[in-house]
Amino acid sequence: MQRILILLVFVYASASHAQIKSQVFVDGELKDSRTFADTIQLTNYIERLQLEWINKGYYFSGIDSLVSNGESHIYLHKGEPLKVNLDVYKGKKLAKQLERELDNYSNSGYPFASISLDSLSLNGEVLSGKLQIKSGPEIAYDSAYFFSPIKTNHSYIYQLLDIVPGGKFSERSYAQISKKVERSSFLSIQRPTDLSFRNKKAKVFLDLKEEAANTFQGVLGLQQNGSQSSTLVGNIELDIQNLFRFGKQFMFSWERFSEESQRLNILYKHPFFLDSKISPSFRFDLLKQDTTFLTRQFGLGVYTYIAPRVELFLEYEQTKGTLLSTDIQFLEGTGLAGFTRSLYSLRLSQGNLMNLGRLTDGVVWAASGGAGRKSVDRNLDVPDAYYDTIQTNTNFYQFEGVFAYQLKTFKRQAFFHHLTAGSIENDQLLQNELYRVGGLTTLRGFNEKAIFARHYFLSRMEFRSFFEERSYAYVFYDQLIYQRRDLRDYPFGVGLGFALATSSGQFTFALAVGNSENQSISFSTMKAHFGYISRF
Repeated sequence: MQRILILLVFVYASASHAQIKSQVFVDGELKDSRTFADTIQLTNYIERLQLEWINKGYYFSGIDSLVSNGESHIYLHKGEPLKVNLDVYKGKKLAKQLERELDNYSNSGYPFASISLDSLSLNGEVLSGKLQIKSGPEIAYDSAYFFSPIKTNHSYIYQLLDIVPGGKFSERSYAQISKKVERSSFLSIQRPTDLSFRNKKAKVFLDLKEEAANTFQGVLGLQQNGSQSSTLVGNIELDIQNLFRFGKQFMFSWERFSEESQRLNILYKHPFFLDSKISPSFRFDLLKQDTTFLTRQFGLGVYTYIAPRVELFLEYEQTKGTLLSTDIQFLEGTGLAGFTRSLYSLRLSQGNLMNLGRLTDGVVWAASGGAGRKSVDRNLDVPDAYYDTIQTNTNFYQFEGVFAYQLKTFKRQAFFHHLTAGSIENDQLLQNELYRVGGLTTLRGFNEKAIFARHYFLSRMEFRSFFEERSYAYVFYDQLIYQRRDLRDYPFGVGLGFALATSSGQFTFALAVGNSENQSISFSTMKAHFGYISRF
């Protein structure tokens, strides 16, 4: 009797989602003893084992018998190595081809597909035959079972985890559910997922927890401008991560970073538009720098996931810079001008910095690049001679990167490190296009957005001592390297602070002093920052 050679299609019952304790014997000897999460995982283990043997020429390997009495005993036969002649597939090439075929089936609605050999003939040590594929029943996702009540719209969760009811079952997608939950800032998984099959349907069992991720925060700071009295600066921000329980995001922030300078940001993100994999977004950014210039920025983009935790973002951005001051001496000294710029950009990212605010290890990163065109706008109140030395139409390139991680060093201590970098390439770069660095969220110990930079690299290091999950005291050291025209400087800031979690949010406080080419460390230049984040 011909022996089934390649795969095991093995199901204990039409509906089963209990763990399976198993012992695997090969030619009468115990090879492995382990517990499998479900029949799919057990089947995959046997498949990979047999493919490994096939790769070494054991083409008559297969299942001898099965004994199930509380704990399953699986008896496999390895056989003797043979040479193979199956059309164009030989040796390792055969094993890879079979594995690729199985993956295609298991991720396209056929998790119980099997491959066997037909019309076998053995001539000495040479095996000949034909491959035969049995797809098995087509399996589709059923609605998921939630162990705890979930207020978030279930259709959003299905799209987020790629388990849409009626869609074809995918073994790969199911195995990545725990990673895909991390795409959301307001959902967490409490225990491993489970699975059952019934009537050609796959039901996923989920134990999810909804967390408070919507935030309203306010930050106040005191900063001195030279020898003048202290100025009160700060910002307020509303960030709704789960608008209307559909996973939509709306963010509004307003910031005052000097006496006459303000910034306004608005962002809206619509997840899985029309049940697709695409999430469109819109943002608006308005910056007013005292009485010198105004910058307006519009952005239209789309998000999509290209890996369980990696997000791809494409955006078209238009920026308009307008002069508020037309004093020719001031303009010549600062290099300001009105401009219009269009930029096409791409960004890859993974993780959320909010998740590094607790006692845990984690990594967050992002990388982006953009290219576009810029034209300088002539102001009728500015003499034409001012524009004679300015290139009016130029190419514009921008590159940015973020990498942050947190490592637990002791039982209640952690080291946090946040790296950011940015670079602008343009033959006619204007002062009002430069990066703005300084303040609580960038370089502590300096006035908000006080530093203009064309290229910069910023390192923010903190040693945190936790006394609750989200409460900790810390000391920090911030180091900036930046360049603007012929100026290169290496300012740094040091200080200490604490974050105190409350029943509805988190209170933060920080004291910082900074040192640069134009500012020495002094208590008179110390910056104090107060903040409160309300979570709901």
